[in-house]
Amino acid sequence: MKKIGIDVGGSHVTVSVIESNTVKEQPHLVTRKEINSEEKPTVIVAAISSCINEILKEGDVVDSVGIAFPGPFNYEKGVSEIFGVGGKFETTFGLHMQQALKNFTGLKDVPFVFANDADCFAEGAYFRHKLNSKRTVFLTLGTGFGSAFMVDGDLVKRHLDIPETGVFYNQPFLDTIADACFSTRWLLAEYKRISGESIQSVKAIADLNNEISNGVFINFGTNMATFLFPWLEKFGCEELVIGGNISRAKALFMPALTEKLNSLKIKLNIVFCENAEQSILKRATIIAGKKHKLQMEKTIQSKRKTTQPLLPVNAVEKTNAAYNVFPSLKSNSEIFVGFESFGNAIAKQKTIIIDGFGGVLWENFRNHLNSVLIGKKLNVLWYDIDSCLKSTSEIEAMIKPNLNGDDPVFGKRYLGELSDFFDTDKLNLLQPDTTADICILYGTGASLANWKGKAIYVDVPKNEIQYRMRAGSAKNIGCKDTLVYSQIYKRMYFIEWPVLNAHKASLLPKIDFIVDEQRIDEITWMQGSDFRSALDLMLEGPLRARPWFEAGVWGGQWMKEHINDLNQDEVNYAWSFELITPENGIVLEGNNHLLEVSFDFLMFQDNKKVLGKAAARFGNDFPIRFDYLDTFDGGNLSVQCHPRPEYIEANFGEKFTQDETYYILDCTDDADVYLGFTEDINPEEFKNALIESQEKSEAIDIEKYVLKHKAKKHDLFLIPNGTIHASGINNMVLEISSTPYIFTFKMYDWVRPGLDGKPRPINLEHGFKNVYFDRKGERIADEFISKQKVTEEFENGRKVSLPTHEDHFYAVDRYEFTGEIEIETLGQCHICMLVEGDIAEVGAGENTQIFKYAETFVIPANVPKYKINHKSDKKAFVVVSYVKDSWC
Repeated sequence: MKKIGIDVGGSHVTVSVIESNTVKEQPHLVTRKEINSEEKPTVIVAAISSCINEILKEGDVVDSVGIAFPGPFNYEKGVSEIFGVGGKFETTFGLHMQQALKNFTGLKDVPFVFANDADCFAEGAYFRHKLNSKRTVFLTLGTGFGSAFMVDGDLVKRHLDIPETGVFYNQPFLDTIADACFSTRWLLAEYKRISGESIQSVKAIADLNNEISNGVFINFGTNMATFLFPWLEKFGCEELVIGGNISRAKALFMPALTEKLNSLKIKLNIVFCENAEQSILKRATIIAGKKHKLQMEKTIQSKRKTTQPLLPVNAVEKTNAAYNVFPSLKSNSEIFVGFESFGNAIAKQKTIIIDGFGGVLWENFRNHLNSVLIGKKLNVLWYDIDSCLKSTSEIEAMIKPNLNGDDPVFGKRYLGELSDFFDTDKLNLLQPDTTADICILYGTGASLANWKGKAIYVDVPKNEIQYRMRAGSAKNIGCKDTLVYSQIYKRMYFIEWPVLNAHKASLLPKIDFIVDEQRIDEITWMQGSDFRSALDLMLEGPLRARPWFEAGVWGGQWMKEHINDLNQDEVNYAWSFELITPENGIVLEGNNHLLEVSFDFLMFQDNKKVLGKAAARFGNDFPIRFDYLDTFDGGNLSVQCHPRPEYIEANFGEKFTQDETYYILDCTDDADVYLGFTEDINPEEFKNALIESQEKSEAIDIEKYVLKHKAKKHDLFLIPNGTIHASGINNMVLEISSTPYIFTFKMYDWVRPGLDGKPRPINLEHGFKNVYFDRKGERIADEFISKQKVTEEFENGRKVSLPTHEDHFYAVDRYEFTGEIEIETLGQCHICMLVEGDIAEVGAGENTQIFKYAETFVIPANVPKYKINHKSDKKAFVVVSYVKDSWC
């Protein structure tokens, strides 16, 4: 086995081979070639690749390739981010150099690991010179200004006493940046400025040995000392180690450097490393081994953390009355499976833009598609849009006002655009190399670079994104650190999802291909025109979103017992997201294959056909949600309330608030609902009791403060904003609510931890600013438990109105019937559920779907009327909710 070490400089590339099984692993077969760092990417990649291929003998087996490359560079991915350093390698900006080198060399299964050239120099020089300084600064002086920092022999990238970026090159100095002042180009430019003559190299200036040339080096040394002094002092540097081609002229700038440092009264040892390149090559191979091992450890970690199954590739049909967890709608178009078929579809394109939602596992996607294209003998260059992101610190400063400080749950909706996260100059710099067979720009936001070519959009359901968050495989935009799940989710919900949804909406008319990436090794996809036609078809009849299910500390067993396809090994199921459109998907079926996209694509396609009269008020925000709260053999929900409209808008940026109702789908005889305060409620006493309970972790008698009501099947409890409430044990609640769904202010949670064993957030401050204490006593039974009444009778049934509170913008009706009935939408979108019965055939003209007991379905406002035919002799109950005309 052989290890390859490579040092890529601004004017050369050096490659060496090390035998992995020799005792000392000494380099041999060293080759060095000139390289033009301003050439096209294909030329640069070809030059490096040819060096690798030339140095290998037939039959050689390569263990790993370590590459020391100048920055800025994404060393973990192997992507060039070189920008603003005077043209050196800037043509490669955004290029996935790792993949390009693998493709060019044919070493597709060999790990190519990149490391900063200054880091390699630092590690090599530290051990070669047997340094023992506690704090050491390393400089490489050449076509660029490289730097590295060590504390007790270990490289540090983040430290209070070094630049925030971890390097010197981009720090301000002399009205520019340090890289422009301590590099070859400065020396050449300075000589020309003083003498009026151009010169070809630093060595040529040194060889002149005249007053002008010596003055240039004196200025160089003095400037360097001036720049370094505050950093060396702050870091407490004991030893300064200098290498690189310019260091060979140390006799010309060293006196000025030391004189200036001495005048500033800083004491340190300066070491010049004569064999910098050998140190870099040696350490590149060692770092490659270390990094590859770490990367492999990360790779074997699960990409999703959940007990729930993936959406299958093929359609699932239920001929009996069983609830279907994988509903789909026939699209009348072809849906394709796999990267191979997708690669065949795009192989003849010159330029391709692959955009997609945050949470897509882009590197996995790229690897699969690259393998297909390389198999066709195509020269493929991949460009990563993440190279154009603003720095982590810039993004964090930009979104800081929207994170609401240390609030563990709630932020404020970001009102900007996805483009706010990107550097315009970098987007302009990112250009395809047209000499390649295919150039592919990929990643979330790729369309912002305005490349001309086929547009592909990769979608992933929000439930899968959350499973990936929990596994640590999905991160926030521009975030390098792994945050705890709650903070990742908060940032996505309030900041990233709003801008990504708007971006997705703008792309819908332009998409040439849509891809469902949730099965990361087996995508499904369809043509963009077919996709838009399928969305139009969905708006002509009944449809159902794909539900997803979650366990919770209070969760019950009803769903496990009634929905056979759920994982029965799950501890419980607290929620079913039946129709929470910001997080649900819709599943299209074509030639028996399934493709899922987010529900909001329907809204982007035509929100007026979806919402009818209500579109003028709600736009692309679907207003009503249906979800399940299962406490059968479980526990009580937290005692809670939801924000008032002005509060949710001012503090969280939401357009409307979380008004709820509890429809009792099923319950036992002893089931209760907590709703409203006792007549003699004392707000101050209640607040003190909750604070003391939280501080001492002691339970309180909540019934002293909150009323408890018997729950009966088909009751509707009204919970407008600001109302204290909770579902008790042994209820199966259909929660019919306005769409905002995370704004629950827990005020009492029965002194219990979450399923993860950690305390659940209690939101007393928010709660007491929103709860209405006058909602109490007899008023609750009169005003907050719906007084159901028959509003229409017909031959085979009747219509029952379940009046909601005046604060609710939605109405609830129930149709009780046998056989078939017809319902007019009257310009409103209807959200429906079969709450009694077995199987219902729901049709609008030729568009007919089958729905089962406890399944939620939607009738778009575009459908003027629909029929429901219950396939049984027994009576069926269908609940229907819609926006009140007075709220449109």
